[in-house]
Amino acid sequence: MMIKPETFARAAQFAPRIFQVQRRTWIAIGLGLLVVFVLLIWAVIALVGWFFSQVQGWGASAPDAARNALDQVEQQVDQVVPGVRAQVEQQLGQFVPSLKAEERPQRDVTGIDLGPVARYPGLARTAWMREGKRAKVKYLGRAEYPAVLAYYASEFKALGYVQQVETATLESETHTYVSGTQRVIVTIDSKPKGLVMVDIEAKL
Repeated sequence: MMIKPETFARAAQFAPRIFQVQRRTWIAIGLGLLVVFVLLIWAVIALVGWFFSQVQGWGASAPDAARNALDQVEQQVDQVVPGVRAQVEQQLGQFVPSLKAEERPQRDVTGIDLGPVARYPGLARTAWMREGKRAKVKYLGRAEYPAVLAYYASEFKALGYVQQVETATLESETHTYVSGTQRVIVTIDSKPKGLVMVDIEAKL
């Protein structure tokens, strides 16, 4: 197929017009394309963050096999885009609280609960340590900090224990409960994301 001479003539007339476009126009076009590209990246990251927030919410009630599969997906995405999940969840959580990452329920570690008061409902045993005739146990879970404080104070009082406040701040309190020769030390800490940790030390 032969190209007609008229075609070359038209191209020759059009080419100089491209170079006549002002530099400011090219800069504006480039900035516009850059903004569009950045917005697309932000949209993808926001979608990934929303997806992981939903995955974590489902994980609390999913079977172990499904939960393990979800964990593998999360790890693979973190390998492709390191840190994207944590960054997106942190940013989105400031604007949409429902998209904040939820902590997975903890399982009980090996050990026993220290009495005489039963652990606060919903807490899991996360640490256990024996030191001679005394032992320490830690519990962690989602709960209202003031409610946990009130629970242990009322339960020990009902059993005849005398309460002694050792330390108290807005985020942490340590109380000693004494009854005869029994001495129980209870420390309750308020943690981020609505979590509460209870540390109990008592004689076995």
